[in-house]
Order: sequence, then C-alpha cells, then structure tokens
Amino acid sequence: MMRVSRVTGAALSGVLATVAFCAVPAHAEGSKSTYISYWATSKESGRWHDGNNDGASTTVRFYNCKAASSPGTKTSAAITVWKDVFGPDTNKGQKSDVCSGTKSWGSLAGGDYYFSLDKINGTSGQGTFHLNANPVKIAW
Repeated sequence: MMRVSRVTGAALSGVLATVAFCAVPAHAEGSKSTYISYWATSKESGRWHDGNNDGASTTVRFYNCKAASSPGTKTSAAITVWKDVFGPDTNKGQKSDVCSGTKSWGSLAGGDYYFSLDKINGTSGQGTFHLNANPVKIAW
C-alpha cells in the first residue's frame, strides 16, 4: 500500500510540473512602457530584444493618441515592426490604428526589433502631423 502512495505522489508531482511548465508561454518574455512625443512619420522606436524563449506574441498599443497640431482631433496611427539585421532590416508587417486597440505580430523569431511610425490619420507625408501617445506598451 505504501508503494502505491509513492507512485501516485510521483505521478501527481509530474502532472503538476507539466502544468506549471506549460503555463509559462502565456506570459510575455518581456515588456516595456514608453511614450511618443511630437513624432512625425518615419520616426523609429528604441530596440528591444526578443530571445524567443516563449510562444508569446509581439504586441504594441498606443494610448491617449493626440495630434500635436490639432489636439481635439481623433487620431489614428499605423506602424510597422522591423527586425534589426545586418543589411536591410526585415519588415514584419504593418498594422493600422494602434491607437484603438492592441495589435499583434504573432510569435517572432529571436532577434532585435523596433517599430516605425508610418501613418498618422492615414497620411504618411513627412511633417504633415505630429503624434503624441502616452503610454505606449510593447510586449514580446
């Protein structure tokens, strides 16, 4: 009877360890909160390193977006996430309106990443609009 108890205990410990191990990918490997002040299109964020240690998606969200030149205007922003590599950087895709919700680029391979501000209110012309957003939340 004692032996059954040990086997059951060992099996239970194994199940708990498996559940705990499998729960890790649900949490982002890293995150950062920053802000944007008076950005024009083509401005780039700072870099972050994704070690690809989990299955978490890379996400970006801008809060409290405001056009610096017309603060009362509803503002939208489109950004592209880039992988910083030797030579031309790799485009990981553009997402529109990061001011209205969190956008995801899925689970990206290990490396250094950043985003570029491509459009403000649908316009990509240099100096047409300037964007303020605080906070800007990035997770990977």
